[in-house]
Amino acid sequence: MSDAATAGETGTATGDDGPPEWLSLDPGEEVVWMGRPAFETLYGTILSGLLLTVVLIGFLILLGLPFAYLRIQNTDYVVTTESLYVKSGVFSTNIETVDLDRIQNTEYNRSFWGKQFDYGSISISTAGSSGAEISFDGIPDAPAVRDRITELQRRRSERGEEDASDGGAPATAEQLTELIEEVRATREAFERIERRLVDSEASETSRTTGDDEASTLSSTDDAEADR
Repeated sequence: MSDAATAGETGTATGDDGPPEWLSLDPGEEVVWMGRPAFETLYGTILSGLLLTVVLIGFLILLGLPFAYLRIQNTDYVVTTESLYVKSGVFSTNIETVDLDRIQNTEYNRSFWGKQFDYGSISISTAGSSGAEISFDGIPDAPAVRDRITELQRRRSERGEEDASDGGAPATAEQLTELIEEVRATREAFERIERRLVDSEASETSRTTGDDEASTLSSTDDAEADR
């Protein structure tokens, strides 16, 4: 059995193209095996790169964790019977507010992580705005908060309709008392002004009458002196 046959049985075939051009063989020298590194060696490099990338990205994300904590710590959402408020800002304070009667639409949404950890966001749009005016981001039990806002809107709307049909809210006893006191004080002020005017007119009339009498007496004395 020839050496070439033995090489074919024990090693990788040399291929039909023969030895590579860069290889210079001596007389009688034959190629018994030829190959290159397996592509599978890239798998380790790829996996190592992916692992390092994940670690690096995770490290960068963790670097932002303190700021995210401060952002949450300095953010407040408030719902009152009249308005919605959002206070935010780490280095400065920003307060946004929207009246309930201006709200046109409330939208609830939940992200992938929100589904896993049971939180969601509410976007509030107002009449005339092109998008969300304010939003309550990442709050627990978001659907219940949205329902509460809707209920407050309904009550406020009904109250406004009742006030309009009644011609305004009825005055309280305290308000009526204050109104009576104001009217009484105004009347007394007018009475004082009227008395001053009457006294002034009487004084002017008395002074004019005295001047006339004095003038008459003077004329009489002058006439008697002439006679």
